[in-house]
Amino acid sequence: MKKVLLIGADGMLGGELKERLEKIYEVEGTTLQTLDICDRDAVMKKVKEVNPYFIINCAAYTNVDGCEVNYELAENVNGKALSNIADSAKEVDATIIHISTDYVFDGKLDVDKVYTEDMEPNPVSAYGKTKLLGEKNVEKAEKYYILRTAWLYGIRGKNFVKTMLRLSKERDEVTVVSDQHGSPTSTTTLCEIIEQIMEKEPAYGIYHSTCEGFTTWYEFTCKIYEYAGIKTKVKPITSKEYKEMYPQSSDRPFNSKLSKDKLHNIGINPKEYKEALKEYLKEELK
Repeated sequence: MKKVLLIGADGMLGGELKERLEKIYEVEGTTLQTLDICDRDAVMKKVKEVNPYFIINCAAYTNVDGCEVNYELAENVNGKALSNIADSAKEVDATIIHISTDYVFDGKLDVDKVYTEDMEPNPVSAYGKTKLLGEKNVEKAEKYYILRTAWLYGIRGKNFVKTMLRLSKERDEVTVVSDQHGSPTSTTTLCEIIEQIMEKEPAYGIYHSTCEGFTTWYEFTCKIYEYAGIKTKVKPITSKEYKEMYPQSSDRPFNSKLSKDKLHNIGINPKEYKEALKEYLKEELK
């Protein structure tokens, strides 16, 4: 049985992934309390002790607005810490699977186009910049899979779907941005992609890993309410209007559409976002 070191095993993605992987692999999970990934010696010691075949990194500082005001923390956790993980992986000849983000792009591509893995990243937010630094550090390991995801939601953590469900109980109408495009992705779908990458072990590199299909936050909210049988009205607003309402908020990409062709070419076909949402809501609304 292959050994897996799962970093960030108590998070929204990591928690679900650990539960699934334990059926097939010998999994050792770490949390913020049990491993400080910014501590080089601690990371090296843990990796040597476990001697894993795969190191999966689900740990990140994902508060996009928080990254703007806590840049040093974001840079350490999302960026510099990956150097520690990469060097440790090389020591034991482990393969890294690292979760990254659409925020490594500036989101300014025409919305009728999609981002492919070979396009030049150009992050504009602190979150995107620190995550790109993390990618560069992971690449030093040579044996790696960088999985860029977007618009992630899951049963275990705070996320957009849960927020919209909560707001529907508090308000008669919610306002949602209608000019940002992407693929809402359930943690379950991302777990399925990760499991298939581990099973197939395709060529090392970057793989865009989201649900199939594209939508806007506004249209996505309409679908959430439709599938959940909620009557709350959804009012579309522009990113500019949102920024006027919440001036402290970080700029979000207009286009987060990631091509899945590279996944398709290795026989991985993620769930369509509407199907994934229906499955999630079944569980969430129990």
